[in-house]
Amino acid sequence: MNCQHKAVVPEKYAGPSDLFNLYGVGPAWKGRKHEIGKMFHRDLDAVVRSPTPADIEQAKKNIQDGIDTLDQIEKELEQTRAKLANLKQRREAVQQDIQLNRSITSNLRTIPDEILSLIFEYYVESDPQASPWVLMSVCHQWRAAAVLARRIWSKIMVTHAVPSPQRLHKRLNERSSLGYEICHTVPLLEKALDRAAGVPLHLSFKFGDSRYSGVYGDADVISRQLLKTLKDRKVCLRIYELETKSTSTDWIKNVDFDGFEFPGLEKAWLTTSSKSLNERIKKTSSRLRWLNIEKNSDDVLDWDLSTRMPCLVHLWLSESGHDVPCRPETLKMLQNPPRLTVLKLWHVKLEPLPGDGSLSIPSLLTLEFYSAEIGCKLDLPSLREFTVDISRLPISETSPLVFPSLTSLVFKNCHYESLPDIRAPGPLMLDILTFQPPQSTLVKIMDDMIVPGHLSLRSLCLDTLDIRAELLSEFLNKVPNLEELEIRGTMLSPTTFSTDLVGHSLTAKTNLVNKDPLCKSLQTFKIGSSSLSSSDGGNIMRWFELAIKLRNKGRYPIKEASYWDGEAWVSVV
Repeated sequence: MNCQHKAVVPEKYAGPSDLFNLYGVGPAWKGRKHEIGKMFHRDLDAVVRSPTPADIEQAKKNIQDGIDTLDQIEKELEQTRAKLANLKQRREAVQQDIQLNRSITSNLRTIPDEILSLIFEYYVESDPQASPWVLMSVCHQWRAAAVLARRIWSKIMVTHAVPSPQRLHKRLNERSSLGYEICHTVPLLEKALDRAAGVPLHLSFKFGDSRYSGVYGDADVISRQLLKTLKDRKVCLRIYELETKSTSTDWIKNVDFDGFEFPGLEKAWLTTSSKSLNERIKKTSSRLRWLNIEKNSDDVLDWDLSTRMPCLVHLWLSESGHDVPCRPETLKMLQNPPRLTVLKLWHVKLEPLPGDGSLSIPSLLTLEFYSAEIGCKLDLPSLREFTVDISRLPISETSPLVFPSLTSLVFKNCHYESLPDIRAPGPLMLDILTFQPPQSTLVKIMDDMIVPGHLSLRSLCLDTLDIRAELLSEFLNKVPNLEELEIRGTMLSPTTFSTDLVGHSLTAKTNLVNKDPLCKSLQTFKIGSSSLSSSDGGNIMRWFELAIKLRNKGRYPIKEASYWDGEAWVSVV
């Protein structure tokens, strides 16, 4: 292709010396300036003068030649791309072949299926969210080993026929995420029971409105067929965990569980609507250790925990309509269970109990009240952990709540007027979270519990409290034996870190005369998602690090200090 040279004309021609820059000539042309001038004028004429017909024909020919050349280049590029794609495919094939051979030589391929099954069982038992269906999708060997591991298939959900393919897809997602074998037909249930043959079962009833008629037929009919299958195969003899809390009360309250027995049941999540099922559990579950009951205010709960369930150690009672006091049968149930160690009462209103009016459980170690109203005395000599969350307790100056063994006390979201007089002589961990109003709450705890010596604090956690720095310093001054301190979500002041915590001015860098830091026995100090007040400015972490370093140079060092940077705890000491 002929390409005619096109000259580039400068905007301003300064003289012959610019020709060297224009044509990029070297030193060999310095003595031939007249030839360079002719070249410049010739190219300038080609640009300025009107083209002749010959010039136009030549330009058209040059254009066509350029198009032909571009087509040839595109063909060569296409061939090159095809070769490159072929090379990439060959590379991927070789990489896959290498990976396959590496997997053949892997030590995992030499593990017997029996050992791999034991590993799978440990994995599923250690993680409640682990799903055996994830293991089944790895490879053929893992699938075979997972089928042999019967214990990983022990979680079975018995549910009614789903009304639409969309809900079926949702259930299958639950199967993968929660590890349940979803059984909404009799053949699926039979297959699941065969896969988990001979192992204890975790059975969950999840029946919704029985009026649905889904893709597998009438929901109510199929639900009863599923229960009949469980009864005929005597599956209930192997159930160690049973859950009915997600079941429609309108359906299950009309189901007859006569003939069902649960001798191996250890954990149960129940609703009082299922009267027939609850009666069978009460009569046949002498080994029950963990019981969670969701109770309607109109239902009668008359479980005899002392004789029928002597092994019960954990009771969680949640009631709807908590403005209505508990029935006498429920109060009687809470009297003197022999081995109960954990009791959680949610949305419960307790009035004075029969007898001396107190809730007496000598073996109880952990007690939690959530949105509860307790009007009775608490006789709990062995109690170690006590949590009060949005609850009201009996307030009496003459009859304080005395817990001689208490080691942990948590106040959450409570109003200061609802705080009772609690007395615990032993070293105590106190957690205070989000009080209303926080100033009055802290003053009440300080004046009514700390100053009189009713509480002896070893550990203190203040979480999400909008309090003044002066009040915080005054409170810390009342607990000289404090060993652990954690502050989260609370506005702080540099004064808290300087004169109070260190006994040293962080700004003037001068020692304060006869000024000892607060909490001389403090060994552990943590700062969570706290911040300085806007008027103080600066970074709380900078103040914290400086305060710890200066205090550790004195007579009262801190052994462990760390702060939360938003992702992890950062140690200062």
